[in-house]
Amino acid sequence: MRWGFLSGGAALLVAASLLSACAGSGSTPESKVRMAPISFNEIPGWADDRQGEALVALKRSCPKLTAGPESRIATDGGEKTVTAAEWKAICDTAGGVKDSDHRAARRFFEENFRPLAVQSPGSFTGYFEPELRGSRVPSRLYTVPVYRRPPDLGDGPYYTRAEIEQGALKGKGLEIAWVQDPVALFEVQVQGSGRIHLAEGGALSIGFDGSNNRPYTALAGVLADMGVMSREDANWPAIRNWLKRNPAKARDVMRKNERYIFFKDTRSAAPTGSEGVPLTAQRSLAIDPRFTPYGTPVWIDTQRPVIGKPGQVEPYRRLLIAQDSGAAIKGAARGDVFFGGGANAAEWAGRMVGTGQAIVLVPNRG
Repeated sequence: MRWGFLSGGAALLVAASLLSACAGSGSTPESKVRMAPISFNEIPGWADDRQGEALVALKRSCPKLTAGPESRIATDGGEKTVTAAEWKAICDTAGGVKDSDHRAARRFFEENFRPLAVQSPGSFTGYFEPELRGSRVPSRLYTVPVYRRPPDLGDGPYYTRAEIEQGALKGKGLEIAWVQDPVALFEVQVQGSGRIHLAEGGALSIGFDGSNNRPYTALAGVLADMGVMSREDANWPAIRNWLKRNPAKARDVMRKNERYIFFKDTRSAAPTGSEGVPLTAQRSLAIDPRFTPYGTPVWIDTQRPVIGKPGQVEPYRRLLIAQDSGAAIKGAARGDVFFGGGANAAEWAGRMVGTGQAIVLVPNRG
């Protein structure tokens, strides 16, 4: 699970303009989505994609999909119910396809799904897995605690960010680790997961395990209201740079966002999404599960930033799998690309706000 840092239109995401209800929720979508059939041959870039990478991500979803419950997907004719049995047939077939054989993977998707183009424009952004340095024990260097979920955390409002940072949880044995940089920890809380490189050696993967049930406030709006930067310029790299350049003010600015995230040791080589499966870099998509069932393949046709060239973009066309969600991703026209970890992923995610086309791949084995 991840949280957005942008506000208003800049946080609008993509793909789930597509689907009508979350798996097993029985909920009614806010509005019908207009979708139209399209052939795979009509999809720009389809024949050039490495669909074996998307197949890897889909296979990670298969244990969840085949265990049920059924899901409902919006189609050009109304709605289709996808059962666990149908997913099992699809996943059994997927198991016989080599991930490295992109042509066979492409043929698998063509034979087991039919594409439907969303008849409204999408908007795409990205997120990533931050990395930071820390230790399992506090020291003069590592002073900022990373807290696990408190046992007395309920459904009501808990301590605010300011109260927690001022010591409300100190001495309760809830520290997973200590880190050096409070801005980096805030970034991990925004993204919902991260990796701590430990001074003792090795790394600790941490993932979302609840919040203090306080309202989320986007720093983009806070800094814009302060006159520090315009909303149009308030991407995450710009926000991060301002926080690091102004440490005396950064603490109070970050505390404007009362929401505080608690973590758990995921003991995973990759971050885990809300579906409960490891995410795949540039092949996992965060969506609103009220509209987009987890495990659904979604083709996106948009642009992403060019590394090292602010203001420049390049075509970004590929198949992703819906595997994550987040508090800032609400509504039928929201989605977010997981870019993985590292400096390039941080730059892509921090600056990506792209419009484009979303195409849903609806299972056709039922």
